[in-house]
Amino acid sequence: MNNGVKFLSLGLVLMASGVANANLLLNGDLDQTYQQEIVPGFFLPKPADWQNVGTRSITGPYEDEMSSEDWAGPAPTPVTNNGTGGKDFGVFFKPFSGNANDGDATGHLYQDVAAGGGVTYLLTGWAGGEPNALMQDAEFALEFYNAAGAQVGGAVLSLLPTLVTPNGQAFQYKMYSVRAFAPASTVTVRARASMIGAHSNPLGGGQAYVVDDFELNAVPEPATSAAMAIALLGLLRRKRK
Repeated sequence: MNNGVKFLSLGLVLMASGVANANLLLNGDLDQTYQQEIVPGFFLPKPADWQNVGTRSITGPYEDEMSSEDWAGPAPTPVTNNGTGGKDFGVFFKPFSGNANDGDATGHLYQDVAAGGGVTYLLTGWAGGEPNALMQDAEFALEFYNAAGAQVGGAVLSLLPTLVTPNGQAFQYKMYSVRAFAPASTVTVRARASMIGAHSNPLGGGQAYVVDDFELNAVPEPATSAAMAIALLGLLRRKRK
């Protein structure tokens, strides 16, 4: 194989790999923040480019279900310093914000990305929790929506079975992933992390649920990979002529 063919082959392989592995999320490391008014006159940082929705089962919508904190994303999560003042932010969900007077707390953090049908998407991210956090569930999810805004598919991963399992890391942080195939009618994919039905632990103690460093990738299907290999072989043959 001559050098020209070698470089063509390497370039095509790297290009295909880059397309497949590009992070589709903005501010996936959660470091960029903005100031959100929690109650009149009191502001807390939240992650830019992401949407958040907090509700309590009795009193309804509220804003203090989560905040961006520079202590919430320590190792073993990737070390990033893209926030204000070179800080590495993570998101702190607050299970203890649910209580008897206001009701159980649910919080969703999500980002919508333009998507296409017939593609497999992979969401990876880090999550951890303190042992006294009380929640009905903690989730990572992929959701697919059509042009009318109706959900047409997706996948949900429950983190709760292993979220606080000790592993010797800060907040028992672990990497999780969820994968799903987008139906033909898909125009949007939603990457979501959620706290479901949480409430304050009467025993007190550490009750944090934390997340950080998300990636959303389009993953080539085996048939797509095979087609790319065939195309590459064709180009190599033409180059030799």
